[in-house]
Amino acid sequence: MRVLPKGVVAATAAAMLLSGCAAEAAEPESPGTGTKASRDKPRAAISLAEARADIRAGLAAGEFEGARFSEMDNREFSACAVTAVVSTAAEPDPRDTERMADELKQRGWLQTKFSTNDGIQVLSLRKTPWTLDFIGGTGALPEQAQDFTGLSVNAVDRDCANRVAASLSP
Repeated sequence: MRVLPKGVVAATAAAMLLSGCAAEAAEPESPGTGTKASRDKPRAAISLAEARADIRAGLAAGEFEGARFSEMDNREFSACAVTAVVSTAAEPDPRDTERMADELKQRGWLQTKFSTNDGIQVLSLRKTPWTLDFIGGTGALPEQAQDFTGLSVNAVDRDCANRVAASLSP
């Protein structure tokens, strides 16, 4: 088991949020496989509520229970992001993460990365205009005195974040 140094999970989440805000990657031409609903509107932008519902469905498919969703510290960006943590008794099993990814793909999300390295899992997906990242394993979270084992969930609506950032610029 690899333990992340203090603050790495938070720094990684912040980096993903910032890179997600700046990323303007085009969606693929073909919608891929998925439910009839996801095939009917493959490019339609999804709302915050829809992104949160998809995340909850993915977590349920992977049997990750007890997600704690939180608001962003920066209220201007709170409509643009979803963050959550899911505590687990042991490091997440990659098979559970794969089931979660399969559910999200059925809902129209495109998987862009899945890797496991020294007990740390990273799963990245996107669905216009959202990017979604899961980090699983054991590491330090800034708000906890002890190590955290489970999943960190970070999603950002790139278009919303870009609009908010532009409105805050002098």
